[in-house]
Amino acid sequence: MQTLIAQGVLILWPLVALFLYSTMSAGRATIWTLLAGYLLLPEGVAFDFPGVPALDKTTIPNLAALVLAMATARRGEFRWPRSKVLNLLMAAFVITPFGTAFTNGEFYAIGSMSFPGLGFREGLSMVVGHVLTLSPFVLGAALLANEQGHRQILLALVIGALAYSIPILLEIRLSPFFQLWVYGFSDAGYFLQQMRFGGFRSMMFLGHGLLVSAFCAMALLAAIGLARMRLKLFGVPMSMIAVYLAAILILNKSVGAVMLVLLLAPLLLFVRARFYLTIVAGLALMVVIYPALRGADLLPLQKIVETVQTVSPERAESFDFRVRNEEMLLTRAEQKPLFGWGTFGRNRVIVVTHWGGTLDVTVTDGTWVIVIGTLGWVGYVLYFGLLLYPFGRVFRLRRAALPMASLTLVAVHMFNILDLIPNSSVRPITWLVAGALATFVVGKRGAMEGPVRRPSVVSKH
Repeated sequence: MQTLIAQGVLILWPLVALFLYSTMSAGRATIWTLLAGYLLLPEGVAFDFPGVPALDKTTIPNLAALVLAMATARRGEFRWPRSKVLNLLMAAFVITPFGTAFTNGEFYAIGSMSFPGLGFREGLSMVVGHVLTLSPFVLGAALLANEQGHRQILLALVIGALAYSIPILLEIRLSPFFQLWVYGFSDAGYFLQQMRFGGFRSMMFLGHGLLVSAFCAMALLAAIGLARMRLKLFGVPMSMIAVYLAAILILNKSVGAVMLVLLLAPLLLFVRARFYLTIVAGLALMVVIYPALRGADLLPLQKIVETVQTVSPERAESFDFRVRNEEMLLTRAEQKPLFGWGTFGRNRVIVVTHWGGTLDVTVTDGTWVIVIGTLGWVGYVLYFGLLLYPFGRVFRLRRAALPMASLTLVAVHMFNILDLIPNSSVRPITWLVAGALATFVVGKRGAMEGPVRRPSVVSKH
C-alpha cells in the first residue's frame, strides 16, 4: 500500500509543479519544483520503462520544470544562454552517449553475471537522460542569472533547511525512520551506515546521511551570506538562523561537510571579493586536475591514511577503503579511456570468488570516478566543464562589484563541487545553481536585469 503511495506521489508531482508555476514567477516555481521534489519525493522508487531513463525523484521534477518553465515564462523572461562555449559544452555532453554506446557493443559475462552490449537504443536513452540532467542548468541560466534569482535560490535553501530541521532532529534522536514511515521502505544497508558516535545521522528522503549534511551545509552557507546582507526571515535575524543551522549540521555528525563549511565560510566573510574569487577559481582548478593526479598516483594518500590513523582509526579505515576502491575503478576505466563503459554496471569490478560465486567488489562514491567509469575522460571533461564553468565566469568578473547574493551562491556551489570528490552528491539543485552562475552578467547596477524585489518574508535591518 505504501509503495503505491510512493508511486502515486511521483505521478502527481507534475500537478504540484503546475500549481507552483500558476502561482509564482517561472524562476521561483523552478526553484521550488526542483528543491521540494528533491527533499520530499521518495528515494529508490522509479518507473523504469524500456528505452527511456528511469522516471524518479530527479527526472520527473526536471522534466516538469523544463516543460512548464518554457510554457509559462513571460515574454523576455526565458533567455537561452548566448555563450558559444557554453552551448558547445552542452551539445557535446548531450551527444557523448552515442560515442559510449558505439564503443561498447560487445556482450560479456563474468561468472554468473552477464552484461549486454550497447547500441543505438541505449545511446539514445542515455542522450535523453543527459537532456534531463542538463535541464536545471538551462533553467538556471535562462531564468535565474541575476542578483534577484541568486537571492531567491539562497532563500529557498534556507527555508527548505528550516522546514527539514525538526524531522532531522527527530531522526538524529530516534533513528532514520521517515522514509519507512511515510513510504513504507528503507535501505537497511544505508541505515546501518548512519550509526555514528552513539547516535544516528538523519537520512530523511535523500537516501543517505551524507546528503542530508551536504544540504544543511549549503543552506548554512546561504544563511551566512544572507546574514552579511543584514536580512531577516519571518522577522528572525538571519544570523540566528545561521547559528541554528550550524547546530543541525554538527548534530548530524558528518565531519567532511563541517570541514568544508569551515573552509568556505571564512573566505566568504573575511576575504575581499577579488581575492575570494581567485581562491575559489584555484579550488575549481584543483578539482579539474584531481582525477589526473589520482590516476598518476601523485597524491600522498597513504601518508594521509597514516596521519588520520593517529586521530581516528575508524575514519582511517574508511578513507583507506575509499582509496582502494577508487584505484580498482580507475584501473577498470583505463580499459575504456575515451568514452567509458556506459550503463548496466559495466564500469564496476566483478570477480569470481574461490568458492565459485560472482561478486561486485567495488563501491562507487565520488562523482568524478563514476563519470570517468561510465563516460570516459571525454564525458568527464564535458560534465565537470559545465559544473565548473561558473567559476571561470565569476573569475573574469572579479574586478566588478559582484553582489553579496552572487558571492554567497559561489560559495554554495563550491561546497557542492568539493563534496563531489568523496561523494556522489550531484542533484538538480547543483545544476540549477551552476546554470544561475554560468551566465551571470554584472551591469551598472550590479545585476543583469532590473531592480531587485525582496520576497515578502524577508526584511532588512
